[in-house]
Order: sequence, then structure tokens, then C-alpha cells
Amino acid sequence: MSRPAPGGPRLLGLAVAGLLLAAVALWGASRGTWLSATWDVPLRGRLVVTATGADTEPVLVPWALLALAAIGGLLATSGRGRRAVGVVVGLAGLWALLRALSGLAAPPADALPAAARRAGRVVDVSASVVWPLLGGLGGLLLVGVGVLVALRGAVMPRLGARYDAPGAARPRPADEDRSLWEALDAGEDPTAAPEGSTPRAPDRGDGTGS
Repeated sequence: MSRPAPGGPRLLGLAVAGLLLAAVALWGASRGTWLSATWDVPLRGRLVVTATGADTEPVLVPWALLALAAIGGLLATSGRGRRAVGVVVGLAGLWALLRALSGLAAPPADALPAAARRAGRVVDVSASVVWPLLGGLGGLLLVGVGVLVALRGAVMPRLGARYDAPGAARPRPADEDRSLWEALDAGEDPTAAPEGSTPRAPDRGDGTGS
């Protein structure tokens, strides 16, 4: 049985925590108001419309769900499969980071409801900074976890892997098994006591032997 590499469980916990935080950040960014605009609508006065992160950058929600799914993939895989999970997470994080930054630099006005854009003349448009930054943080966390898993995933333990525990029964050596089979082939009783030794009395179940 193999033992976990030193620092492996700590790195695995760090990766799982990073994925959880990334999912929370991306989901929170998708729910926040990224863009708001005031329109001068004839006969109705001024109308304020808003666009959330999910309206502005639709990739935020899928990438938040991907971060959660990646936790299961990270715990259940090892070797090349785990590296593949790291690569996918890293690429998704890079995409989410770039989209969040682009929304921060120039949020698309077409994210606002089309009916409002056709209703009248725009008076004021304001863009939030907090929510795009939160989305960028989520993407950055995904990139960091992806790089960590791709480079150090081999030393992280896999869920369900069995390791030697202190005091656990160890397997019988192969040489001992071979000697037992050889004794049986020779017609001998491998459980019999060696010559010159006193055989052990069978246990009667009352703590005494005959």
C-alpha cells in the first residue's frame, strides 16, 4: 500500500477550498448589478433599467458550476485524469478572468433590455466595479487551482485510496505463502509444530487449554 506524499493532503485541501471560493465568487458576480441606465421615455418620464452579471457575461454561471463539478473530479481522479481536470479548470478560469475584465473595462450596452433601449433616449449609464472584480477574482482562483493541480496533482491523495494505518494488519510475505504451498505439495502439515517443540493446546473457549 502506498502512503500519501508529504504535504499532499494539505495541497488537496487548498485546491478544494480554492474551487469552492471560486464558485462562490463567480456565482455572486453573476447575481450583482453590473450595468444600470436611465432612459427618458416619452409620456412615462425616466426609466431605470439594470443588467446583472449573468446578463452581461453569461459565462459566469456555467463556470461557477464547473468549479463545483471540478471538486468531484479532483477527488475521484489521479495521474493524467487529474492533470486533465487541472488544465480544464485553468482554461475556464482564464476565460472567466478575461470576460470579467472586459466587462469591467467596457460593459456591453446591449446587455440592457432591448425594450428599454428602444423606448427612448438614454440619459445616464453607470457601470459597477465591484461585481466585475469579484468575477475576476473567481477566474483568478480557478487559474491558480488549475496550475496547482496540473503541477502538483500527483502528490495529492485520491478519495477512497487506501493507505497503511498504524497498527493495521500487514499482508503475509510472499516467501511465507510459497513455503506453505511447498509444504502442502510435500504432504506435510504446514501448521504442525516443529520437531522438539511442544504443540500448543487448542483453546476450549474457557480460557484454559489441555
